[in-house]
Amino acid sequence: MTFRPIRRSLAVLAALVLATTAQAGQMRINIANFSFSPRATNLNQGDHAVWIWTGGSHTCTSGDSLAPTPDGTFSAGSSTTPLSGATFSWKSDFSGTQKFFCFPHAPDMAGRLIIGSSGTPVSDFRLTKVQFGNTGGLDFVEIANIGLAAGDLGMYRLRVSGTATVTLKKAANTNLLVPSGGRVVVYINRAGTSTDTSVYVPSVAALPTTGSLALYVPNTVKTALTGADGVDNIIDYVAWGAGGQENEATAVTAGFWSSNAAIQNVAPGHTIAFCGAQGGQYGVNNWSEITVANFGTAAADCTTPTLRTSWGRIKTLYR
Repeated sequence: MTFRPIRRSLAVLAALVLATTAQAGQMRINIANFSFSPRATNLNQGDHAVWIWTGGSHTCTSGDSLAPTPDGTFSAGSSTTPLSGATFSWKSDFSGTQKFFCFPHAPDMAGRLIIGSSGTPVSDFRLTKVQFGNTGGLDFVEIANIGLAAGDLGMYRLRVSGTATVTLKKAANTNLLVPSGGRVVVYINRAGTSTDTSVYVPSVAALPTTGSLALYVPNTVKTALTGADGVDNIIDYVAWGAGGQENEATAVTAGFWSSNAAIQNVAPGHTIAFCGAQGGQYGVNNWSEITVANFGTAAADCTTPTLRTSWGRIKTLYR
């Protein structure tokens, strides 16, 4: 989108939001017991299909199961090397029907994606609150399902800049069931028993005071966080303290962020919160600093946001 130079006040410009065509809805398909469940899945163009192996050795191969003939759209495993305990995601880039199958167990083990242009209710997992710099490094991250359908956050990946990539799950269980509007609180630098609403991450000592978080769909087949695979798999991003953070370029290419953008000068103990609406809103202008955070609830945190911005950043976003 191109913005022509126009005369506006700084206050009006600061109220504008970053508009993109990025989509990041998700639909999950379990692979076990010689079947794909659900066998037929509805989603929108731009959404992710997420396959989770919960039992057995299988492939996820695009194409007609009756032949069986791969069509080259996507592939996880092969006829000679089926996978077990794997995860795989594919971001749909067209409308229509996409068939897929398991090579060793075709034609009976098969499924299809029914991809519409828009309007199908899906889950939409987003980073919604971040609190860092707490005493003892006891920090918080909140991930919410702002989509119109229930979803499963199990096995999604959270990258903490300069630190670690965390796989979100409950012990050995791959499920994290989140209803539409539901929220999951990630407890940084703490041990505990994870549930559908609370995930404990003792492996990360603390969130950096200048850093970023990137959220990725599950994928043990194409694991890269950068490059083409990273762009296909990232679903949200936020940076604070300074621009140019880890994985910023991936988020920019995917349409979720702007170059050299970050939430600036956050006061100690305060929280940054996503203040956008459902679907289609991403970027630094949809985040605000708030004084009191209600982690794990849908409270109106952004009623009186205190977004810290600058004329230079506004010009960068809207030039």
